[in-house]
Amino acid sequence: MSLRQKRWCMVVAAAALVYTAGTLFQPTVVVGQSMYPTLPSGRVIWLDRVYYRMHTPQRGEVIVFRHDDSVYVKRVYRGPGEPVYYLASGDDWVAPIREGRVDEIRQRYREAHSALRVRSFVVPDDSVFVLGDNFQISEDSRVFGPVPVSSIIGRARLEQNKVAAMVYELAPHGVFHSTANAVTPGGPRDDRNGFSVRGTSRAAPALARDRDSAERS
Repeated sequence: MSLRQKRWCMVVAAAALVYTAGTLFQPTVVVGQSMYPTLPSGRVIWLDRVYYRMHTPQRGEVIVFRHDDSVYVKRVYRGPGEPVYYLASGDDWVAPIREGRVDEIRQRYREAHSALRVRSFVVPDDSVFVLGDNFQISEDSRVFGPVPVSSIIGRARLEQNKVAAMVYELAPHGVFHSTANAVTPGGPRDDRNGFSVRGTSRAAPALARDRDSAERS
């Protein structure tokens, strides 16, 4: 093989590598504060677009997905087929409850004759339940319900953090323990450099009571 041919092969190989990298991994800009402090506004993250073709979404993973023509980045709080327990005031979501503490919290509020009640539902087998790390302002599954796995664009290349997915959970002593994300009402902005994922400052309404699965409020 001549020197010219070798150079040509190197160029073709480099082009193929760049194309493959661009297809598999995509830069994404976070806009908004619903994932703060994990993902502050303006943070650029790399998105693995093929990860969930071979893996099931797990607790603590940060995902980017589409919903109603908008693009969101959120943390998986519960995966497919997993139960979600939460404290509710009527139809209003108050806080998620840590597994293993459900009976204790239910008994505590029952004995106190409180209007607060423990509610639960199971995430559909083809969906995930997501929350934002900036829990109090995040628009997430508490608003629009479980996210179909088919709507997931990819996994953010961040370390899986199950602890972050537990913050704000209610424990028997009454202390809240955070989850991570950011939202994008207004739709994605697609370009060669990726797309932006916007945030919202709206407080998230709660899930309705006695439902097998969450729905849009």
